[in-house]
Amino acid sequence: MNPAFWTGKTIVVTGGSSGIGEAVLASLSKIRCNLINLSRTQPELLKRKASIAADLIHISTDLSSEKEIDKAVKKISKDYRGIDVLFANAGVTTHSRFDGTRIETFRKTFDINFFGPLYLIQRLLPQIKLVKGSVIATSTVSGLYGIPGRSAYSSSKSALHAALEAARIELSEEGLSFIIFCPPYTRTKLRASGLDGDGNPLNEAQFQGKKIKSPEEVADKMLAAVEDPESRLVIMDSSGFFLKWLRNIAPAFLERTLFKKLYKDFH
Repeated sequence: MNPAFWTGKTIVVTGGSSGIGEAVLASLSKIRCNLINLSRTQPELLKRKASIAADLIHISTDLSSEKEIDKAVKKISKDYRGIDVLFANAGVTTHSRFDGTRIETFRKTFDINFFGPLYLIQRLLPQIKLVKGSVIATSTVSGLYGIPGRSAYSSSKSALHAALEAARIELSEEGLSFIIFCPPYTRTKLRASGLDGDGNPLNEAQFQGKKIKSPEEVADKMLAAVEDPESRLVIMDSSGFFLKWLRNIAPAFLERTLFKKLYKDFH
């Protein structure tokens, strides 16, 4: 992280009470900047204000509710002139077969992963335009292809990709940056707080593997991505590159691989 890049900037982070969002907040809290967290629960970081260099505030917000987003945006607009960076980080995972996922669960997943961040971005866009700011959305490699056992999750993230890619082109003349960031498996509570096909809490154990990343590692890469003016679709490891390229050059091979590797996830 380049501290000079962030000093004096106004930054909004969603989902900063845990996981990747919490790690982003922790890193930026060491910098003299304006830091605004939007989440339903207050970050633990606020209890240690004496060690925080940033002007950090928390606005309690359910990011699947347009009314609550409107309230948060009204407060932000009143207190800050422009938004330099928006980390659209909050999200939910959904694990279930396509034919075992209720349409209400698809809608709930899209409300949190697609409509919520999209609405927040649109509402803050006038302030982002003022300073030619950046939007970085935390996505997933599962958004690069329809992953078996993850149809609702994959589709909600893929939809967000398409919307932000269009926005990037349309708003390029105004100097805005839209970054889609796809981390690999990360040590968070995403699976525990996710949804099953009926929309109930998933309560799955954390994925265990040698290649799993810490939230801090992911946060460092996200901050670097914002600092790089060429960032667009950012992938951290080989699994993301595998999906990105094979979907175009060998889709049948990719499908066979996913079927074999994730067979237990959809049976």
